[in-house]
Amino acid sequence: MNLSLRQLRVFVAVSQQQSITHAAKHLFLTKAAVSMALSELENQLGQQLFDRTNNRLHLNPYGQRLLPIADELLHRAASIDTLFQQSGALIGDLAIGASETIGNQICPWLLAQFRQQTAHTQQTLHIRNSAHIAEMILNYQLDIGLIEGDVNHNDIEATPWLKDEMCIIAAANHPLLTTLSLQLSDLADHAWVLREAGSGSRAFFDIHVAPAIGQWQLAYQLNSIEAQLNFVAAGLGLACVSKFSATHALANGRVRILPLDSKLERQYKIIMHKQKYKSALITAFIEFSQQWDAATLIPHKV
Repeated sequence: MNLSLRQLRVFVAVSQQQSITHAAKHLFLTKAAVSMALSELENQLGQQLFDRTNNRLHLNPYGQRLLPIADELLHRAASIDTLFQQSGALIGDLAIGASETIGNQICPWLLAQFRQQTAHTQQTLHIRNSAHIAEMILNYQLDIGLIEGDVNHNDIEATPWLKDEMCIIAAANHPLLTTLSLQLSDLADHAWVLREAGSGSRAFFDIHVAPAIGQWQLAYQLNSIEAQLNFVAAGLGLACVSKFSATHALANGRVRILPLDSKLERQYKIIMHKQKYKSALITAFIEFSQQWDAATLIPHKV
């Protein structure tokens, strides 16, 4: 059995509100998130905890026996949190979501150094595309999101973070590499290997690169950066990628950067739900991330 404090908080809220909808509003969660947490708790216990009558939820005998225990556990957890916060120690769990480039290329070094300062915490990392990370933030499945590009939602707070240089890559023997300087318009009519919709890299291409190219051809659409690099190395098209993500492929000569006459940059963002409680651990991670220098602290950056 692996019960969580989140499940117990949901259980107590539903018992008080007698409604999934009202409990969700009370906890600033979606109805789906509350229903899932309650269902997980009942499945782990092997018992239903509520009787459902007239669109209301009433504690059954099993739920009535669990309620005082859940209240006591939540009270003790709050006491522990208060004790350690007063002593200056950081404790607790931190659920982080990151888009693929950030999650694979930056987070290993970022979290390794943050962990040295937070030995009594547990961090989990979920790697998805930027749109999926934003959705998980809205559903309170994550404490913090690290994404590429912009997110437009009234319930999400976005803070500028690292600058990222984008580049256009081609196979090592591509004819365009013989030109000393290229404009984006010179890439018209070439085939492209792109990420899926929802990816920060794809959004950057669609907004900042494609209009300047004019006519272009979609050869392949992929949901993996590694696959994208392999397809480019095989000569199946050009790609617009982060220099962070292409580091190893560039170093071993599998792909090369086209010599553009203009610089392509984007801004990474740290995102949170505006209604999310900003614990001492969350605050510490945000402050650490904003002071962190990827240019000097990531080995072998191209």
